[in-house]
Amino acid sequence: MPFALRPTLRLFAAIAVTVGIAMGVTADMSAASPKRKRSSRQPARSMETIQKEQDRTQRKISETSTRLNTTGKELKRQLNSLNSLNADIRQQDATVRQLRSRIDSIGAQITTTSDSIAVLEHDLDGLRAAYAKALRGLQPSAGDMNALSFIFSSGSFREAYSRMRYLSRFSEWRKRKVADIDESIGRISERRQHLTGLRHSQDQAFRQAEDARRTLAQKQSESEKLVTSLRRQDSQLRAELAKQKRQARELDRELDRIIAAEQARIAREEAAARKREQAANKAKSKGSKGSSGKNDEPSARDIASARARTQSAASTSASQLSGSFTSNKGRLLFPVGGRYKIVRQFGRQPHPTQRHVTIDNSGIDIEVSRGSTARAVFEGTVSAIFRQDGFHTIVMLRHGKYLTIYAGLASTSVRQGEKVKTGQTLGTIYSDPADSDRTLLHFEVRDERRKLNPSAWVR
Repeated sequence: MPFALRPTLRLFAAIAVTVGIAMGVTADMSAASPKRKRSSRQPARSMETIQKEQDRTQRKISETSTRLNTTGKELKRQLNSLNSLNADIRQQDATVRQLRSRIDSIGAQITTTSDSIAVLEHDLDGLRAAYAKALRGLQPSAGDMNALSFIFSSGSFREAYSRMRYLSRFSEWRKRKVADIDESIGRISERRQHLTGLRHSQDQAFRQAEDARRTLAQKQSESEKLVTSLRRQDSQLRAELAKQKRQARELDRELDRIIAAEQARIAREEAAARKREQAANKAKSKGSKGSSGKNDEPSARDIASARARTQSAASTSASQLSGSFTSNKGRLLFPVGGRYKIVRQFGRQPHPTQRHVTIDNSGIDIEVSRGSTARAVFEGTVSAIFRQDGFHTIVMLRHGKYLTIYAGLASTSVRQGEKVKTGQTLGTIYSDPADSDRTLLHFEVRDERRKLNPSAWVR
C-alpha cells in the first residue's frame, strides 16, 4: 500500500508547486500593473501654456498671410512692369523703323542732290568753254587793240559803225554769260551746302538709330529676365492671372447689367411717348370740331402731346449724336493729355509669360504720370458712376447709342446725369502707392453692349 500511494503523492506535490508558481506570477503582474498605469499618465497642461501655443500659431498664420499678400503685390508690380516694358519695346521698335526709313529717305536725297550737282557742274563747264571760245574768236579781229582803236581803225564809217555794234552785242553777251556762270556757281554752292546738311542729318540719324537699337536690346534683355523671374512663380502667377480675369469678367457683367437696364428704360420711355402721342393725336382729332378756344389753360391732351414731342426730340437728338460720334471715328480726342503709353492693347493676345495662355482685354490700358486726369473724348451724358474691385471708380458716358468707359479713377469731377463737353475733365486717375505710384487708365468704347477697338476711334 505505501508503494501504491507514492506516485499519487508525487502528483499532488507537482500540482501544489505549479499552483504556487502561478499565484506568484499573478501577484507580480498585479503589482506591476499600477506602475505601468502611473508611468503612462501625462502631466496636465496649464491654460497659460495653451494660450501661448495659440498665440504662436496665430502669429505664424498672420506672418504667412502677410507674406502671401506681399508676394501678390510684388507679383502684380512685376506684371505691370512687364506690360510697361513691352509697351516701351513696341515704341522703341517703331522709333527704330522710323529712323531707318528716315535714313533711307536722306540717302535718296543725297543721291539726287549729288546727281544735280554733277549736272550743274557739267553745264558750268559748257558755259566756261563757250565763253573762252568766244573770246578767242574775237582776237583775230581786234588783236591786242582796245575797243576804241578797233573802231577807229575801220576803213569807212559803215565799217566803224558795224564794229561798234558788234562790240556792243558782244559786251552784252559776255555780261549774260558771266551772270549765267555766276548763277551756276551759286546753285552748285547751294547744292553742296544742302548735301553737307543731308550727310550731317544722315550721320545724326545713324547715331540715333544705333542708340535706339541699344535701348531696344537693353529693354528686351530686361523683359526676358523679368519673364524668367515670373515663370519661377508659376502658381502665384496663375492665381494673379485668374484674379485679373475674374475682375475683368465682373466689370463686364456690371457694365452689361447697367447698359441692359438703360436700354430697357429707354425702350419703356419711347413706348410711353408713342402711346401718349397717339392718344394726344386721337383726342385732338375728336375734339377739333367742338373747340371753342375760350379756355386759355392747357388741357391734359395738350400736356401729353407736348411731353410726347419732347421725348421724340430727345430720341432724335440721341440719333444725331450717334451719327456725329460715328462720323468722328479715328478723330476722337484721346482720353488723357500729355505723355502716355498704351501698355495693353484691345482684344485677344498671348500672355507675356504663360505659354499657350491668352488674355482678352475689353479696351486699352494707358499708363500716364502721377496726377493725370481723364477727359471726355466726345460730348455726351454721364450715364453711370460706380466702383468695382480692381478698377476703383468707373465713369460711363453715353453718346447716343455709343458708350465710352473710363475705369481706374481715384476721384470724379462729374455727377450722374450731367451733360459733358468734349475734353471736359471727368476725374483724377488712381496712382498705386504699392507700385511706385503707377497710374493706369482702362478705357473702352462700346456700341451699346458690343465692344469696339478704342485705338480705331481716337487720334
